[in-house]
Amino acid sequence: MKPFKSVLISLGLLAVLLVVIVGIKAEQLGIMAESGANFVPPPESVSLFTAAPQSWPQTYTAIGTVEADEGITISAQVPGKVKRIAFQSGAQVRAGEVLIEQESVNEKAQLNAAQARLRLAQANYQRLEELRNRKIASQSELDAAVQQVESAKGDVDDLRATLEKKQIRAPFDGRVGIRQVDLGTDLQVGTAIVTLQATNRVRVNFPIPQDWLVQMTPGLPVSVSIGDPQNPVVSGEITAIGAEINPVTRNAVVQSSLENPDNKLIPGMAVSATVTLSEPISVLAVPATAIIYAPFGDTVFVADKDAQTGALVARQQFVRLGKSRGDFVEIVDGIKAGEQVVSAGAFKLFNKQALVESKFPTPEFKTEPKPTNS
Repeated sequence: MKPFKSVLISLGLLAVLLVVIVGIKAEQLGIMAESGANFVPPPESVSLFTAAPQSWPQTYTAIGTVEADEGITISAQVPGKVKRIAFQSGAQVRAGEVLIEQESVNEKAQLNAAQARLRLAQANYQRLEELRNRKIASQSELDAAVQQVESAKGDVDDLRATLEKKQIRAPFDGRVGIRQVDLGTDLQVGTAIVTLQATNRVRVNFPIPQDWLVQMTPGLPVSVSIGDPQNPVVSGEITAIGAEINPVTRNAVVQSSLENPDNKLIPGMAVSATVTLSEPISVLAVPATAIIYAPFGDTVFVADKDAQTGALVARQQFVRLGKSRGDFVEIVDGIKAGEQVVSAGAFKLFNKQALVESKFPTPEFKTEPKPTNS
């Protein structure tokens, strides 16, 4: 009996202990629940930006290709071996400067002979003209002498032209490429010698979709950049618009002309060409850092004032975006001018969260930011 009684007493004491523990824990959980219900999270420190209209120029930007204002491949016009090369590959040359001299010994000898025949023909003509004046020579003899003089002149002019063509000259100022011939090369008619590009002025061709074509007119300003911060933007204007639209791409080609005194723009280079179309337009813009991009829609957090306390409260607002320019994004729909949006710290917010404006300075937002070396 005694062992059984001891067991019952122990079980009773254990039950009382469990009841006490459960009661204590229940009281603790109740206190925690009450505290949680009354808990208000501290305000989140954020940077704010007031949405306001901005004046943006209407522009169109495309990738274009640089072409020389004048560009040719210089080739041989008459056959002959290369006697002298008078230029260095990649050098600047002047109009009329000799680039290649071909051997011309035979042509010079033929020219001397032709000049001798011309002098003889001219002398015969003068004698026959005197005899004709005295009615001794016939008119047919005089006409034959005139024909011999003209034929001899033609031979002389032809040989002089051939000798001139053997002095291959630059037709305009420009920069030569890499030469494709060497001393002693036997040139045939049409043999390529070197390319010549007039790069002090260049053309930039870029595509324009058919929807934009009606807004393009000659004279509109064009800014060209090669994407290197060390090289400034080059300004020019539209000089020509293609007369047809590509049936595959539905694009037309627009051509602009630009001065290139420093030869920064090299033919064949890809550049960014921006056309300013018309007067600036007014857009409502906010910093790009204020946008929260998501598959279900883009949003911003608007800082509203609580009607009772006057404190700032976050409100997540869906927006429809437009164009981008520098650090800003156009807001087509969703917010109004004068509303404050969270420009830094939006990623850590939730709807109806209390806010406080940060006292720390924020970077200046610009429509045309210029990166600097640190």
